[in-house]
Amino acid sequence: MIASIVVQRPAGGARQLFVLFHGADDDAVVLAPLGRRLAAAFPEGFVVVLPAPAQAADFLAAIASWQAQSGVAAEATAVLGFARGAAMALEATRAVPPCAARVVAVAGWFDALPTEPARETTVHLFHGKEDAVTPYSRTIAAAQCLLDLGTDVTADVVPFVGHGIPDEMAGLVLERLRGYLPQRRWREALEAAEAAQLPGKQE
Repeated sequence: MIASIVVQRPAGGARQLFVLFHGADDDAVVLAPLGRRLAAAFPEGFVVVLPAPAQAADFLAAIASWQAQSGVAAEATAVLGFARGAAMALEATRAVPPCAARVVAVAGWFDALPTEPARETTVHLFHGKEDAVTPYSRTIAAAQCLLDLGTDVTADVVPFVGHGIPDEMAGLVLERLRGYLPQRRWREALEAAEAAQLPGKQE
């Protein structure tokens, strides 16, 4: 059974779910500080940290299990991964139907670049430019591929940061999750505005 740390379980029920995965060679300590910052920023968020399963099916099953436990659907789920956990999170963007609305990958990579867009998932990529374990060029290649496919993606390569999640990078993650409006939501808003104007145009 996979060991997990529940950072926050809202007493009144959760409105968001944040599932944080670290690699098998890492420890929950790597992601616990980010988990605590997410809990503070999203008081109605269910936040859990666990090691990433090695198999894609087990990874998706772990997300589904926490969605069931928290009562939060994929539309309000964010999956965050570091290193190998990030690689597994990126692989999970291939799932149909999508397992999460947001995927955050820190120092991660695709084992093989995708050939189809993740149409209902926003992907946020982060990498330290001084990462001596995983070259940041992998994040640049992934971002370019996702852009070319039409996936909603952001990418931040942070100068003077190595293989880790210091406060500066954690702050950027929070900024993306709180301030970035997914393109699909923007399109929906525009379509709604255009529909509202149609009667006036016909008069």
